[in-house]
Amino acid sequence: MTPVESILITGFGPFLNVGENPSQWLAERSALPFRILEVSFQGVEEFLASGETEGFDTLLHLGVAGGAERMRFETTARNVIGPTHDVLGEVQGPGKIDAFGPPQIGATLWDVPSAFVDTEVSQPSVDAGGYLCNYLLYRSLQVHPGKRVGFLHVPPVEKMDLERQLGVLWDVLGLIEG
Repeated sequence: MTPVESILITGFGPFLNVGENPSQWLAERSALPFRILEVSFQGVEEFLASGETEGFDTLLHLGVAGGAERMRFETTARNVIGPTHDVLGEVQGPGKIDAFGPPQIGATLWDVPSAFVDTEVSQPSVDAGGYLCNYLLYRSLQVHPGKRVGFLHVPPVEKMDLERQLGVLWDVLGLIEG
């Protein structure tokens, strides 16, 4: 069982056509320690190297998925990055995140699979995409093999209002806490 105090939540700031990122809003209202990440490869790497994750057993990353209608528990990080530029204009793909890394790494947070099933508001997923969300999950799992690491994709506010998303997040945190 992981005490709630040991959870660090990350959300992403604005990017592309997302002016107000719901993942940022949720992280800020989670009632837990949080960090808002710039939507950049450099920002992710600086966060992972910063030592900010020390003292936390669990990393819960949040990010918006444009086409999602429900919250998605990303169960797998894939060693793939697409051709989309980040907010600094950097493009790292298409290609692999790590030329020598495994093709995929399983998320280590969703260790009670029966608790994270298909519901009206959430669903498991094996495709975290080909942008910074997948990149953050893959790199976090590489850098922190001893931590519980997971990624929760959230839908745009047009698909699910923020208060409902916050309720789901609190339910998820309760499941993580055990």
